[in-house]
Amino acid sequence: MKTRMILLSLCACFCIQMRAQWGYGVKAGVVYSKQSVGYDMDIDSKWGLAAGGIVTYSLSDHFDLQGELYYANRGYKITIYTDMGAEKAHDWVFSYHYINMPLLLKCFPTGKGFYLLAGPEPEYLADMKNTIKNWKPEEPVDDTEWKEGHTRWGCSLVGGIGAIMNNGIFVDLRYNYGLTSALKDGKSKNRSLELSVGYMF
Repeated sequence: MKTRMILLSLCACFCIQMRAQWGYGVKAGVVYSKQSVGYDMDIDSKWGLAAGGIVTYSLSDHFDLQGELYYANRGYKITIYTDMGAEKAHDWVFSYHYINMPLLLKCFPTGKGFYLLAGPEPEYLADMKNTIKNWKPEEPVDDTEWKEGHTRWGCSLVGGIGAIMNNGIFVDLRYNYGLTSALKDGKSKNRSLELSVGYMF
């Protein structure tokens, strides 16, 4: 009986310890993005949304390993002017729907609260769309060739800061620096700022 009690106690302690090392959460926020195209063009940033899930593993009091799976809408805008020249007529909006899978190292300099994070972010381009606001062409635009010119898989480098409260609510600000081109032929790399709020269970 004593042996069974000891084994059960050890098993319970092990399970509690394992549960303390793992954490799960959700997040949602906004994305402010554009692309670095490598040639002269009047490109503006656009706003998008992001949302997804988080898994963390505590390595120590000062370091966590964090994996994520989340959706982010990135892209850019091009200003179209009138035939006369200077007057702005339309916004040509390029919207990219990414599934992101970052693996991040989180550092807590003080052991809790404030943190720094960095790591690689593989990403999959699930869908894309380009629209011209207030533009009514006589015939629909066939963008099949435009879509086929993009790469589906890419990778970015992520760095950021954040803070988490004792109740599990956190705020996270990060910069996403594209390492690979979004185009098969060309140098068009994503750049984005992402601000998220979330909750760790």
